[in-house]
Amino acid sequence: MTDIKKRQEKISNQVKVFTSEEVAIIKNTVCKDATDLELSFFLNVSKAYGLNPFLKEIWSYKDLKNNLIVFAGRDGFLAKAQRDPRWNGIASDIVREGERFELNVAQGQISHSKDVASRNKILGAYAICRPKGVEIPTIEWADFETYNKNHNVWKSDPEAMIKKVAEVHALKKAYGISGLQAEEDYDTSSGKAITIDHEDKAALRTIGYLDSLISKSTLETDVKESLYEKIADPTTTHMELEEIEKQVKDAQQKLF
Repeated sequence: MTDIKKRQEKISNQVKVFTSEEVAIIKNTVCKDATDLELSFFLNVSKAYGLNPFLKEIWSYKDLKNNLIVFAGRDGFLAKAQRDPRWNGIASDIVREGERFELNVAQGQISHSKDVASRNKILGAYAICRPKGVEIPTIEWADFETYNKNHNVWKSDPEAMIKKVAEVHALKKAYGISGLQAEEDYDTSSGKAITIDHEDKAALRTIGYLDSLISKSTLETDVKESLYEKIADPTTTHMELEEIEKQVKDAQQKLF
């Protein structure tokens, strides 16, 4: 037995899910260029989350510093969430220019009048889910211009792709799925995982925190309502959200 086969057999015995032959296939496909330690880590993450590398539910890339980044697709995040006893479904849709769309983060509500015949410009997509026992739903908005990679499936089926972004972010946050990354947040066209800077647009995964911060503050009601409207606006940037956080915290500190 060669040294490579011995190492694959050892890794297979450690993970106790994949055969040595399957380990070899994974090493040459969805976990390329990984060291034995990284390969073992990847397989254990697959095992822990119950995701199948052969169904492309989980895979990996190296970043520019040669660190291993483990990814899962929307179906992988969905499979993990559906095994949670709190699973309670997820709703999502795209929003096109001209459609009535309102988002009330404070109450966890979305109002969307969809025009099924419209082929207007896609503004983005939303996803909403509320695990059983949770009072306020998790809402995620994905801005199309921010995430559009304008190639491959993004050109042929942009509706499905932007919905996946919103759904993955919602599932990840609502069900506390850590250790897995969404490929839509990275540029992998070069074979390396390069983080895409989405800081010019507001990500709703930060808004739940701000909503809680504002609601617990002693600010006047009209000031709170103004801030709620600002954080619910999809065009609000991360910098503006950080300014709102500072404003609320500064106002509270002045009371003590």
